[in-house]
Amino acid sequence: MEKLKIGIIGAGAIVETTHLPAILSLPETGVAWVYDKNETRSSMLSSMYGIPALTGASPDKALKDVDVCLLATPYGVRKPYIDRCRELGKALVIEKPFAFSEQEHKAYCQGFKEWAIAVNFQRRFYRSVAILNGIMQTRPFGRLRSLRFVQGNFTLKGGSGFISNVGLAGGGVIAESASHILDIMLFITGASKVRVTQKKCLHVAGLDYDTEFDSEFTTPDGLIPVSCAISTLRNLDNGLYLDFENALVSCDVSPDGAVFVRDRQSGRVELELQGEALAGNVASQPPAGSAGLQARRINEAFFIFWQQFAEGMLKQKPNATSAYSCLLTSAWLEGVYSTLK
Repeated sequence: MEKLKIGIIGAGAIVETTHLPAILSLPETGVAWVYDKNETRSSMLSSMYGIPALTGASPDKALKDVDVCLLATPYGVRKPYIDRCRELGKALVIEKPFAFSEQEHKAYCQGFKEWAIAVNFQRRFYRSVAILNGIMQTRPFGRLRSLRFVQGNFTLKGGSGFISNVGLAGGGVIAESASHILDIMLFITGASKVRVTQKKCLHVAGLDYDTEFDSEFTTPDGLIPVSCAISTLRNLDNGLYLDFENALVSCDVSPDGAVFVRDRQSGRVELELQGEALAGNVASQPPAGSAGLQARRINEAFFIFWQQFAEGMLKQKPNATSAYSCLLTSAWLEGVYSTLK
């Protein structure tokens, strides 16, 4: 079987430590070249992994010779590459954040087959997410009443490089980190619509540092209220909290993080779901499109993501890697960031 030839634009840490090991481990994929405007970075990855490094001002000509482009550059400089890949009929894998509005998201997807443009929301393949999805599908604790997500870690380090420039990053901590969990909440609930109802934010020139916002999901079970607190200025009680009719469920959403089931009245932990210690059918239903594959480590999630993307390409069938499947995530970011820029 001929491998998918992948050209990589961007030679940052995420490519070095996660994308390249996953791509090179799969029989379906191979690396044609890596390019970065910082030639020291691309040269280093070339030496580390034994792959060609492009030199020069642009990889434009080299794109003609690949099947897929991994675009791992900052958000603000991606559009010309997206347009060029569309023009050449090349498939795309793009790092998050993908887009900051529903309109922008659809514009980027236009001209690409559903299976030929992907967003690296690889946390969809975490085992902890599979457990939460199983709970949503099998309903052992009744109907979901509400969701709450909290991510807060105080840091004095501040932003550096592209993440301190809204023109490059697109936004602050919500876009660069928390968007993964926003995507997971939409993913496991099967939401068809999201609306931001209230928000307050401490921000500087469009970069968010401390934000609280309430939203509303339209789901097959009706409207579900969602509250979020995301901060780099406060240490908070981090986690994803699900309020069901008959139990409270919480999880830190790490790859193999435990899912705790608590009594609604006392708050006492009555059940802990983790790893192989799963009871009944709670985790028997994998997320749609995941083929039952569940990552226990971050690198495993990247491996599964690339495996699923390659399978979708070869079969010409979309799955959970498709950019078309995370349109609501961009719509939610639009609601959150609409007054910050």
